[in-house]
Amino acid sequence: MNREQLADALRRLVATQVEDIERAVKDGHKTIALNELADLNRQLKAFAAALKKAPARA
Repeated sequence: MNREQLADALRRLVATQVEDIERAVKDGHKTIALNELADLNRQLKAFAAALKKAPARA
């Protein structure tokens, strides 16, 4: 993956989760919003771990 592909993947990941969080907040579902935030955190950590394991390109 190049930088642009990584940026696009991160944007999609975050945009989807943020939409879910916003919807939960607007509907007054605090617990769902917090769960969505925790899910985003897990996904970002997994993404970072995968990047760390990927071989460096020259």
